[in-house]
Amino acid sequence: MDYIEETKLFVDKIKHLKEYNDYLNCKNVIESNPQLQQEIVEYKKKSFNIHSEYGDGSFECYENMLRLNEEYNETIEKTEVKEFLNAENKLSRIIEAIYNCIAECLNFNISFIE
Repeated sequence: MDYIEETKLFVDKIKHLKEYNDYLNCKNVIESNPQLQQEIVEYKKKSFNIHSEYGDGSFECYENMLRLNEEYNETIEKTEVKEFLNAENKLSRIIEAIYNCIAECLNFNISFIE
């Protein structure tokens, strides 16, 4: 078996995780409302750009995220949006841990990302 097939088997295991299924359920709720989905996409793009430009933990990042959260307050305070973003965050942390494990186990230096 080659590494691609083994990876697909591993991905199938991830698909059985509670966090993945919670994410899919929340995603389906959001996708049922295209306008809300578009607002979330815009919010996430702006959030990503802020974190990329200023760096996590910086004062500028914090200040800009406060303004962004105020701008999108009505959207991000909706229960279904909170649940979706929370589920997405949990799945993202699992994926990040997997990537970090692979890099560490291969002694692959990714310190430039931090």
